[in-house]
Amino acid sequence: MGGVIIYEPEPGSPLQDLPWIVTFRSWDDSWDPFVCGPYERAHAIGLAEAVAVDSEDVLADVEPLLPAMTPEDVLADIAELRAAADAETVSPNGESDEEPEDLVPAETPLPAPEEVRAGMGRVLRRLLTEGEEPEGGTAGDDAGR
Repeated sequence: MGGVIIYEPEPGSPLQDLPWIVTFRSWDDSWDPFVCGPYERAHAIGLAEAVAVDSEDVLADVEPLLPAMTPEDVLADIAELRAAADAETVSPNGESDEEPEDLVPAETPLPAPEEVRAGMGRVLRRLLTEGEEPEGGTAGDDAGR
C-alpha cells in the first residue's frame, strides 16, 4: 500500500472551500511527480486514497490550491514555510547534499492579478465544458489544437 498525506485545515477554515490538488510521486523518486486537479476536497482525498491503495510505491499529497495573485503573496507563503521548517528539529526528507540551482528570470511578463483570476476562470470553465468549444478565448487558447 502506498501513502497519502492530507493537509488538514482548521475547522471552519476558508481553505476548505478552495480547489484542491493531488500531487502523485514515487517513494524513491524513480519517476517525476505530477499534479492533478483542481477538485473539491473530498474528491481529491478519494482519488488519492484510491490510487495509493492499489500502488506500493506511490505517495499522494492532497493540499489546497492557494490563490496567489502576486509575487508578494508567493513570497509570504514561502516565508511561512521557511519559518515552519526552521522550527522543526529534523527535516522530514532528511539532509540534502544538493546545492540549489541559480534561477534565471523568465522573459515572460508578469500577469496582473486580474489576468491570473481570469485565467483560473478559463481553466475551470474548460474543465466544466470538456469536449465543448470554449466561448471567446485568448491568444493562448489555441495551443495544442
